[in-house]
Amino acid sequence: MKIIIDRFDGTKKYVQTYEVDIEEVKGKTLLGLLQHIKRTQDITLNFTAACRMAICGACGVRVNGHSYLACDTKMDDLLKEYDNPNTITISPLANFKVLSDLVVDWKPGIENLRKVKPTITPKEEFSEKKGCVQTQAEVDAIKKQWDCILCGCCASECSKLEANSDDYMEPFVFTHALRAAADSRSKDPMEHIKPSVDNGLWMCVHCQECANRCPKGISAADDIAMLRVMAMKKGLKEGTGPAHAKAFLLDLEDTGRLNEIYLALRSEGVLANVTKMDIAFNLMKAGKMNPLHIFGERKIEGHEDLMKMIEAARAANKE
Repeated sequence: MKIIIDRFDGTKKYVQTYEVDIEEVKGKTLLGLLQHIKRTQDITLNFTAACRMAICGACGVRVNGHSYLACDTKMDDLLKEYDNPNTITISPLANFKVLSDLVVDWKPGIENLRKVKPTITPKEEFSEKKGCVQTQAEVDAIKKQWDCILCGCCASECSKLEANSDDYMEPFVFTHALRAAADSRSKDPMEHIKPSVDNGLWMCVHCQECANRCPKGISAADDIAMLRVMAMKKGLKEGTGPAHAKAFLLDLEDTGRLNEIYLALRSEGVLANVTKMDIAFNLMKAGKMNPLHIFGERKIEGHEDLMKMIEAARAANKE
């Protein structure tokens, strides 16, 4: 079997192929395979690993373009996933600067974590003597986010980071921001919410790849959505993102379907959309936008039931 590894020596990128017997692969984890290659074929191969127990998150890599936690990925299962191929390609995580072979630079990600202050300042009612007691429900509200081990798989899969990382942070950053903001012991959730808004909270493109590839089953996309709700409840309603959310809801309440013409106008305003007439024309040409919808649309079948669900969600939110 051929194992192709994307390598980088600090100056140039190149590809190296290693031949291993299939019997050497069986029963190993992906990390075990990398260690086997390093031990028996190439001592210069660089990758990171520590706990080997899916706790530290150090061994995230990509196989055939998808992200995996190497110590938690059994090769038998991985090969079945790709229909038992004769060749696989192992690469460093995407959307990170590569330092050496499969080793990536975590400094930018850590700096983004610092922006959202992932630790909490406890409420003044707590003290060393009283402690910071939580109910089980309060613990459950943030328990899943605590499972994040900073492996980087979500960031590697993120379509927004791939397109442009200048105005966005890694999905795991928003997960830790929510974990701190939603903690019942936190004195001021805005310490975590405001920097999230200022650093791309509304730029998520909802590709759901972060949720699909997280080895711990965390949905950073859901965490981002919850942070948005918290931000709007705290009065952070300015900007294209909140306007888009309001326009979306207005269309659902009006007819039950999105009016693409009004959605753009309500989200960004008339002036901003004047410069995008070419996009609108291409959408209409492709049948994705109907210019007659400027006069409104008919309600969908079952619109009354949809409104009942919306009202039930509002009532539950008040509770």
